[in-house]
Amino acid sequence: MDPRATLQALKRRAEEGESPESLSHSALDLVGRSAAETAVPFDDETRRMAVRLAGGTMIHGGRVAGEDRLRGARVLAGFLHALAGRGVHLITPDEPQAQEEGERTAAVYGPLGMTVGVLRTDMSRAERRAAYGADVTVGAYRRFGLDLLHDRQAMAPEDRSRRDAPAAVVKDPGHVLVAPIAEPLTLVEDDASPAHELRKVARLTAALSDGQDYAVDTDRGVVRLTPKGRDRLHDAFGVTDPAGMETLLLEKRVGEAVLANHRYVQGRDYDVADAKVVPVSSGELPKGVRLRGGLLQAIEVKEGLTVSDAQWVTTTVSVFEYFRRYPHVGGTSLAELMFTAELEELFGLTVWDLRGPDELSTQQQYAQQMAVYLDLNRRIARWSRLGEQQRAELNDLRDRSWEPHELRTLLRHSVGEAVREELRRSDGDPRRLRRGLGELAGGRPPERLTDTGDPQSIADTVLTNARRVCDDRLLADPDTQRGGVQSAVDQAAVYQAQAEMYYRDLHWPDDLAAFEEALTGVHEGLRTQFGRAVARHALRRN
Repeated sequence: MDPRATLQALKRRAEEGESPESLSHSALDLVGRSAAETAVPFDDETRRMAVRLAGGTMIHGGRVAGEDRLRGARVLAGFLHALAGRGVHLITPDEPQAQEEGERTAAVYGPLGMTVGVLRTDMSRAERRAAYGADVTVGAYRRFGLDLLHDRQAMAPEDRSRRDAPAAVVKDPGHVLVAPIAEPLTLVEDDASPAHELRKVARLTAALSDGQDYAVDTDRGVVRLTPKGRDRLHDAFGVTDPAGMETLLLEKRVGEAVLANHRYVQGRDYDVADAKVVPVSSGELPKGVRLRGGLLQAIEVKEGLTVSDAQWVTTTVSVFEYFRRYPHVGGTSLAELMFTAELEELFGLTVWDLRGPDELSTQQQYAQQMAVYLDLNRRIARWSRLGEQQRAELNDLRDRSWEPHELRTLLRHSVGEAVREELRRSDGDPRRLRRGLGELAGGRPPERLTDTGDPQSIADTVLTNARRVCDDRLLADPDTQRGGVQSAVDQAAVYQAQAEMYYRDLHWPDDLAAFEEALTGVHEGLRTQFGRAVARHALRRN
């Protein structure tokens, strides 16, 4: 029978809901004939592994399986997922391996009429969209994750590249899932430096006292303000919202200025060459602390140099968040003998361990090392959980804005909350409403709203007219209104990322409760700021 006709018959069976197990025998025969010229073995053991992979199992193959059979299992598992027409992602540790895996997979799938897309860093948006539109998409984890972050910031559907897939098949899960745990993927952008504020911070810092106003964790390069120091800072800068994001960023700048002025010394920790700050390799900068961002700016102010732009994290995703997007995650490992417990415990994955007794005994020498490493990753997982939930809420808001009904609901809710807050602030007195809201939302000057009667009638009139204005503007220009919502979400996501990094540095590794309390406070504030920003955009004058 013609291979392509057989493929179409298999696709119909998959679309009708047949399981990978029931399709696997026919699929093995078809793929095995197509791969006859390759070195990949396709036999019943390969089929059994592929079915396990397609069901979401990680296979520790060891010498019993061998790399060739594991490679065949990945190819066949990808084929079983692709039959349903919803795509599958084959994920590798790096781009060279993705290229190799893509070429091997294409050699098997190509003669059957199935397409394979391979992700590269240097692709155009059209090329990337075509790769995601293929039956099977192959790429490095980092590339898949960064594409997800870019698409989350897209301002129009045509700016998106990715197509979500229901399944991932992973090569070398120790390198793809476990190794990146401590380093989430981030997008950064340069931002103009508030040099005048940095200089004011530096002047304030000179007046602060070690032990009374702040304490320095010298091993980690982290500054904690005392209650007294925080009060002095708030008074000096006229802070009115101690829990707000602007206050958090101000405290972060003060901490960096303390380090620059009181801890790090030119000639010992850094030098100035060609008007640039460069680190001294033998200096006393703690491990992991680099001369960049706010710390670099603080040193530049101290040395009287031109202040460089800061890099802001605009959005981030952890390895946990990324792989939870897939209903099914399977993979194969040959050489990584140390990660079975982590795959099961941290990711909740089933592991089918085919290693023999000799291979298992070899692992015993790593037991103590792995206990420490596993404990660290458990801790990272706990510290990541709240941030993941909060980012998921923001991402959900952004995704909802693409649907017209959801966009209208978001706008009306935000406008309603803003109007109620303004009415509470004015104690129901229309004369105390800010003129923009009184004229725009109420449809008349504030002093004439008294014509509507009692305070409840005034409130109902203002709220009804505000929603009418909101609906009219949404109907007239939905793209502008959607853009306002998405911009507000993106700004909240930037602040969320900055807050999470700042508070983790401040409280890691001993005070998870304080970290979560601080992050919760920030998130609640961001919800309020988001609603206000959306309402201002929806009701502002044209």
